[in-house]
Amino acid sequence: MVEFLIVVHTLVSLLLIGVILMQSGQGGLNSMMGGAANSMLGSSGANDFITKLTTFLGITFIGLALLIGSMSGESQSSTESIIQKDSESRQVELAVPNEYTLPSEDLLPEEATN
Repeated sequence: MVEFLIVVHTLVSLLLIGVILMQSGQGGLNSMMGGAANSMLGSSGANDFITKLTTFLGITFIGLALLIGSMSGESQSSTESIIQKDSESRQVELAVPNEYTLPSEDLLPEEATN
């Protein structure tokens, strides 16, 4: 289910990028030409539709992000901290020998005989 939502989230994000790029800017070239660009590019009805579509896709994007985050989190909440979990996973039991042994005679240096 989460994988499907991630695919839908990716598609919504690509659509949102495309719709944002299609919007006409409020300033820039349009304001420099004295509003003549609006008359050349068409009516403002398209701008209203694109603005509403951007709002819808933005809300959908945020909603899907929150839904995916809540579904993919840890299913069981534990009171144990991450540091405690890490220390428990690193604990190693070392065997303590019952008796101590001395090094063998082979390891001791030979006495110089002159």
